[in-house]
Amino acid sequence: MFQLERNFIRHMVEWKVGAYSPYHPLCAYVYFTFRCNLACVYCNDGSGKKYSECGNEGELDTEQWLQVLKVLRKETDVLIITGGEPTCRKDLKELLQGCRELNFSKVCLLTNALTLDKHPEVFEYSDLIMISLDTLDEQKADKMMGGKPGTLKRILANIELAASLQQKHSFKLYFNICITPDNIPDVHDVLDYALKLNIGFTPLPEVVAIYPREGLKDNPAYEELIDRVISLKQNGCDVLGTMAYVGGIKHFDNYRCLPTLLARVWPNGDLCYPCQKLHKVGGNLLELGDLSLAIDEGIRKHGDIPDCDNRCHVGCYMDFSQAVQQPSILLREGWYNLKKLTFQPDRHIRKGSKGKEREDPAQVRV
Repeated sequence: MFQLERNFIRHMVEWKVGAYSPYHPLCAYVYFTFRCNLACVYCNDGSGKKYSECGNEGELDTEQWLQVLKVLRKETDVLIITGGEPTCRKDLKELLQGCRELNFSKVCLLTNALTLDKHPEVFEYSDLIMISLDTLDEQKADKMMGGKPGTLKRILANIELAASLQQKHSFKLYFNICITPDNIPDVHDVLDYALKLNIGFTPLPEVVAIYPREGLKDNPAYEELIDRVISLKQNGCDVLGTMAYVGGIKHFDNYRCLPTLLARVWPNGDLCYPCQKLHKVGGNLLELGDLSLAIDEGIRKHGDIPDCDNRCHVGCYMDFSQAVQQPSILLREGWYNLKKLTFQPDRHIRKGSKGKEREDPAQVRV
């Protein structure tokens, strides 16, 4: 049994008997850097500072990050790599090789894909690659991402490159789709594009600080979009996230968050405690060399995990927390996984969608 499964059972039992503890995370979520080559309107370092404004002050070097990864590997075998933009690290290949040598069972890398063609190591050493894509409209994309003209074309070319390499390198490709009040029609196009390329996806309602963006809740167009995602998942589409999560973000249902199910680590090695949304930290993993000690330092500074109000409707918190508290959720997911065997993407692409009418990727210059 992998560590993920062991830790899940431990948390499930602890929750059931009323003795929940913040140790033994289900996965580690590491921010290799806060630097980014784009300036997406909804992204920041947790304090409100845009990633594009962040430098590399305090960022761990290669050997220091490898030491932190060793500390995390003692606790979990699932690693999610994010930023900022991980490909801004010149030593990304060495870091990914180190992850492989540490025998993480799953390595997931989140990227904007802008320079993915220049980083073949991402294809070679990742089990899941998650690419942010929120619209297929070039003008709207350039505005949302703060990029130069042509940014979206470059990203789409790299998406299709990645899609073509999935079988060769045995990784799975997904879209991270951030839903804002302004891009709801565009998300339908992104879904069609994902279906066309047989790429999985996860829907992420925009969260401003800790609450859903104004204009999403009770928005009929947003609810219709989530209904479509629910229908796709029911029919076997590879929607990353449980049905409890997808259904829960339709009306932003209340849930009890257990944030330390994910061990989140800032670029300087600080462990977020209780979570990155509150922008608080416990101990530094490089200095302490032990996750439990870093958590203990967080408890000393900030107290026990708070029982927050209804907020932070993002998959990494909501999905994991709900599954631990209601493990029957995962049993139901087995049925949707079986449906994937007979799913026919073409039947669910809307007639005349932009995703179906896109130009030949061979004609898109990088």
